[in-house]
Amino acid sequence: MASHEEIEVKLRTDPDKIAKIRRSRWWRELEPVRRQSIHSIYFDTETRQLRDCSISLRTRSDGHAVVQTVKLLNGASNSVARREWETLVPDPIPDPSLIIDPALPQDFRTLTSADLQPVFDVDVKRETRRLTSNGATIDVSLDNGAVIAGETREPVHEIELELIAGELTDLFGEAQRISDAVDGRLHGRTKADLGYALNRVERRQWSRATKLHLSPDMTAGASFRLIILNSFSHLTANDDCARLNLDIEGVHQCRIALRRLRSAFKIYRPLLRRKRIEPIEQAVRWLGKILGTARDLDVLQADLIEPAVTALGEAKQLAPLMDSLQARKADAYGLVGEALASARYRHLLIDLCALGYADDLGKPTDDGRDLDQPLIELATSALSRAHRKLLKRGNGFESLSEAERHDVRIALKRLRYALDFFGGVFDGEAKKKFVKRLARLQDDLGRMNDVAVAQAMLARLIGVASDGSEPAALPAVQGQLAFAAGGILGWHRRRAAEIDLRLVKDWNAFVRAEPFWLREQNGAA
Repeated sequence: MASHEEIEVKLRTDPDKIAKIRRSRWWRELEPVRRQSIHSIYFDTETRQLRDCSISLRTRSDGHAVVQTVKLLNGASNSVARREWETLVPDPIPDPSLIIDPALPQDFRTLTSADLQPVFDVDVKRETRRLTSNGATIDVSLDNGAVIAGETREPVHEIELELIAGELTDLFGEAQRISDAVDGRLHGRTKADLGYALNRVERRQWSRATKLHLSPDMTAGASFRLIILNSFSHLTANDDCARLNLDIEGVHQCRIALRRLRSAFKIYRPLLRRKRIEPIEQAVRWLGKILGTARDLDVLQADLIEPAVTALGEAKQLAPLMDSLQARKADAYGLVGEALASARYRHLLIDLCALGYADDLGKPTDDGRDLDQPLIELATSALSRAHRKLLKRGNGFESLSEAERHDVRIALKRLRYALDFFGGVFDGEAKKKFVKRLARLQDDLGRMNDVAVAQAMLARLIGVASDGSEPAALPAVQGQLAFAAGGILGWHRRRAAEIDLRLVKDWNAFVRAEPFWLREQNGAA
């Protein structure tokens, strides 16, 4: 059975906005395609074997026929295009043997109906109409329904745009126009993603980045697009959690996604057209700054104040400080919510996703490199450059000032992100040893930096300058805040002194670690 490629984007919105579209003249003038009440059952093995292979398997009934559908991601965070196999079946019981295609993993092709069990259901009322845009044909579907796992239901209100014929640029253009009309946010989470999330033993509102699959035989351009799409998926998987302040990890994970994007832009910048990338970079920096303020306050509370309160046993005396912190956090998260609900953020999401499929990104460099160069060459060059800069910043580490060590930490994080991107291109024990030493050093530098950040942030909380100077006369409450802040900083500085000795040892151990990417390249040569 041959597959076809499904290309679609999804906009999240609320049911009132979908109803608004349905009543609009624009919608009524589109060509009607179908109205359906759809019931889908998603299946997997007991060990979630299909999920691990990036496969979804469902049977779907619309009251007239039952269709079995298998969807396969391309081994990466591909949020728009998927390979799809569909076949009519007599009943909702799936039969994997009906699909014979070597493109599917061997683990799937050996499954039988007896190996599968229902995992969750999806009930959706869908209305689909067809529009044309610059010669492209696009099916627009309005979906209202829910994903159901046992007694748990997750509402689904989204607008799907599927490209039937034409160019992807037209699909993203229409998505932008509809997004502006209904405040819809592009996202990469499928109904299958929602269903599996509902089935987790420990449900959570946030998620880490999915594994990035880059291979040595890729081009630099292909790897850049996959990194962009992976970061887009990571960001959109956590933006609701951050926007609604459901868990502090929401902001944290969104911020990581944005930092990974900035790192990718920096690594690939010599190969990219500046005008194509610059507006997206500006939007990423804008959002990162807003999220950064909220994240710093979260770290101040969870990693600095609360451990000190526990250790010092002075919760009552520190209560005024916590009250001041909560007020600042409320303001910061208010700005986060506004940013993630803004038109600028909605545009950023569509621009990012479009970037992951754009074919007009590259420019040749003076030395002839471009996005068609082998990834292994770019990875080796990028890792070596980041490693050299880190060693240069850390020269004479033991005598470096606090500010200079902060610069070392920034350079280290840039190397760490490059390793996150390209580490999978290389194998071997040398890589594991190098990454372990790097991670230990990053943890130590992070703890030392937390103390420096805490000093500046606590100063803002109590209304004094970050250099410690105070007004001539402090009000009583401000005096209490200053006393509490001093106790917390004193406790962390004592711990920082203990870490400092280990930090120097960890730096020296890291310096001795051989860059594994050079060893493998020399071995291959």
